[in-house]
Amino acid sequence: MLGVRFHPDAAEEDGLQSGAMVAREVECAAKELRAFRSEGRQQFALAAVAFGLALTASQLRPAFAVPLLFGGIGALFLGVRASARRWELIDRLALDRDAYGIPEVRERAAQAATMTSRRALASSIHILLSQPGLAAAGRVRAVAKDLETLAAELDDDGLALDPASAVACARLLDAAAESPLRNPAAAPEDIHARIVQILTGFQARRA
Repeated sequence: MLGVRFHPDAAEEDGLQSGAMVAREVECAAKELRAFRSEGRQQFALAAVAFGLALTASQLRPAFAVPLLFGGIGALFLGVRASARRWELIDRLALDRDAYGIPEVRERAAQAATMTSRRALASSIHILLSQPGLAAAGRVRAVAKDLETLAAELDDDGLALDPASAVACARLLDAAAESPLRNPAAAPEDIHARIVQILTGFQARRA
């Protein structure tokens, strides 16, 4: 399986990786996505056949039913894993504007920038700031004003949001394992810098 390589000087922490991929890497990423999609479809089809044969065998040849059933379960697991890896790759690529030549990635990023998604993110900020434990945490308290500003701009339908910035915002608020908002060791300065970068993605909508 081909991997997606990023330039070493492209800091993933900042959530914005514009220019981080070259054309060849985008092509490799597209091939990898197609491979995951093909693998998923093949495994799901195989699982369907195995389950169908297991059902038939349970009536005609019961001894074969259990092996076919387990074979179907194994194929289903592989199909789910391929699909999950595909969506994980799409989410990662959506941070890089250079990858927007891939339709799936472009659609994922565009979806993150819709007002529906933005309002959900703004709601996440309000919930975050209302949680006693997190709201009282030094790193969150230090950037509370920044978060309030971000929520206000997310809710403002007079502003358009760059798709890559929208994805970075979603990562900041929703990715519990990666977000510095959830990481007790994160410095407030790092969170502030990331919010500022996201805020630069807003601009007035054109009439």
